Amino acid sequence: MLKPLVFFFAFAITSSTAVSAGTLRPADDRSDTLVVKQLDGQIYYGAAPKTDADFQRLRQLGVRRIVDMRTFKAFASSRVRRRAAEHGIHFQRIPMGFFPAATGNVPAILTQLTGCGHGAVYFHCNLGLDRAGMIVAIYRVEQFGWDPQHAFCAWKVQQFNTKLKGLDRYYWQHVGRYSKPR
Repeated sequence: MLKPLVFFFAFAITSSTAVSAGTLRPADDRSDTLVVKQLDGQIYYGAAPKTDADFQRLRQLGVRRIVDMRTFKAFASSRVRRRAAEHGIHFQRIPMGFFPAATGNVPAILTQLTGCGHGAVYFHCNLGLDRAGMIVAIYRVEQFGWDPQHAFCAWKVQQFNTKLKGLDRYYWQHVGRYSKPR
C-alpha cells in the first residue's frame, strides 16, 4: 500500500513543476517574464506569450511578427492575436500538431523564419519545448549545417518529450537528406 502512495505523491509533485533555465518552478507560475531564446540574428522562440510584460519584452527585442504553432489552442491564439495587435506586432497562426506530417506546415513555418526584410520573428508552441524545439533542430541543420544527430541531441537536452514519437519521426524524415553517407 505504501509503494503506490509514494508513487502517487512523486507523480503529483513532478507533474506540477517545470524546469526552466536549470531551476525548478511551478508550471503555472507566470509571475516572471517570458523566457525568450535567440536562434539566429532576428529569430527568437519560446513559450506562448501571455502577459503584457511578455509582449513588451518581445517589442524590446524588436520582434515584429509572431508565429503561433499551437493546434488545439484556438481561443488562446485569438488572445495572443489581440494582444500582439495592441503592441504593434503582426500575428500569424500556422498550426503544427505532434504529427507534423499530417498538417504539412513545417515548410511554411521555416519560410516565415528565413523570410528576409520582415523584421524579427518570435515563434512558439505552448511551452516552447517540443514543437518549437523540433523547428529549432531542423533550422540548425538546414541553415547552420549542424550534423542531424548533434541537432537532435541538443533538442533532447532542451526537455524534448520522448513520448511524442510523431515529432521524432518527422525530424528524421525531414533531415535524412542531410545525413552524411557512411
